[in-house]
Amino acid sequence: MFHGQSQAPSGAISVSELNRLAAGYLERGFPMVRVRGEIAQLSRPASGHLYFSLRDAAASVRAVMWRARLAAMDWQPKEGDQIEVTAVAGLYEPRGDFQLRVESMVRSGQGALYEAFLARKAKLAGQGLFDDDRKRPLPQVIATVALITSLGAAALRDVVVTLSRLAPRIRIRLYPCLVQGPEAPGQLRAQLLAADQDPQVDVIVMVRGGGSLEDLWAFNDEVLAIAISTCAHPVIVGVGHESDVTIADLVADLRAATPTAAAQRVAQADQALLGRLAELNQQQAASMRRHWAGAQQRLDLAAGRLRSPADRLRQRWERLAHGQELFTRAVRARLQQITARLAACQSQLTALDPHAVLNRGYALVLDEQSQVVTDARGVQPDQSLSVQLAKGLLDVRVQAAHPLGKPG
Repeated sequence: MFHGQSQAPSGAISVSELNRLAAGYLERGFPMVRVRGEIAQLSRPASGHLYFSLRDAAASVRAVMWRARLAAMDWQPKEGDQIEVTAVAGLYEPRGDFQLRVESMVRSGQGALYEAFLARKAKLAGQGLFDDDRKRPLPQVIATVALITSLGAAALRDVVVTLSRLAPRIRIRLYPCLVQGPEAPGQLRAQLLAADQDPQVDVIVMVRGGGSLEDLWAFNDEVLAIAISTCAHPVIVGVGHESDVTIADLVADLRAATPTAAAQRVAQADQALLGRLAELNQQQAASMRRHWAGAQQRLDLAAGRLRSPADRLRQRWERLAHGQELFTRAVRARLQQITARLAACQSQLTALDPHAVLNRGYALVLDEQSQVVTDARGVQPDQSLSVQLAKGLLDVRVQAAHPLGKPG
């Protein structure tokens, strides 16, 4: 029996010291290792670090990848991915958990392939195949699309369904080929050449679903990349998921994140055209409405100036009646003037009419030649004369003539 407080055995260490020593032994005793396994229990907290388990059929080990290392990756790991990591074995001292501190990560079996991918990518980039200034825009009018993919691929259905929904007027010409395996690069190149020579094709779309780097390796073929760069038609490549990047994606005139995104980009060009056509149609309709309104206004103005035949005939009759009235007035005024002048002349004639003088008791003496006798010296005694009275004529004979005086 021990009495009082028990004493720790001489040389004993604390748990934290034990874990620190074990961590040091691990870091010094294990060089950086490459480990292959499947991602499980993936966690990405707000800190941005990645925590997960790496497992195979018989065992698992905890792993962590710091945020800075994760940011250098061009893809996002997910639950169930088969990967290879380059890591340092260590111990998480607060819990004494053995874990791997991951320095780099690639998909399983991609170590050598990934290095080959990077080398090929650098080579083709140096040749300018990825330069933006050599890439061609999509045509404004797309009537026919050449679709290069596998007949059994889900990507085929994705593209067909998307175009049927968004741009049903666009025709699809299918160029089937393998998209995986050793024969795939040759078939992809052959179908690309055939599609590029098709006079009905406006744009070429090359797609396939996602997969590992090995699954997508056909799209990293250098000869295929050169063929894409020399196509006469614009080429859209949509391979895998958004995080999947191949040489074909980089050299294509347009890279789509997925097959569906590739179809959407084609549809956008068609929708932009339809939008422009709709805009032009609206402008034309507005122009026609303005033209119609102007024409209608001009017609109304002309109609206001236009008179019916009956109106014109009535106006002419009115003008004729007015002229006739003026003419009648003018004739009446002239007649009145003439009548007045005739009356004046008549008065003068009446005043000068010898018969009027005769009516006042005077007589008109005529000789044998019916000449008026005005002077007594012009007659002889016993001469026959005629005396014209106001009423009747007297024949007389001159007994004697007394010029300038009365008989004595």
